[in-house]
Amino acid sequence: MELTDNNYKTIIKNNEKPVFIDFYSPTCSPCQILTKLIDEKLEAYGEANGVVVVKCDIRANPKLAEAFKIRSVPFTIVVEKGEKLSYAEIGLKEENYYFTLIDKLTGKSSFFSRLFS
Repeated sequence: MELTDNNYKTIIKNNEKPVFIDFYSPTCSPCQILTKLIDEKLEAYGEANGVVVVKCDIRANPKLAEAFKIRSVPFTIVVEKGEKLSYAEIGLKEENYYFTLIDKLTGKSSFFSRLFS
């Protein structure tokens, strides 16, 4: 799902679930790797586990980029209930990092919990 300046309130402010946001630029190679991972795996995994996974093009959504003070991409962050910000990371991490983060947000203990649930 794409997060935009226009749908921010619906997706973030009116949501009880944690929201994982990937801020990216279409011209950034590491960003493209992460957006592909989101499209192919993370969005469905997050949805199945109660986490909303979205991505935000910083060029098309300058208000959000400014609000989150994005200076480098890819930049990921989690917005939890009450608009609490956590798990801010700059740069591309290994694939398992993102699955483990969703597991943490949902109370699962580890990577292996995905295999046996």
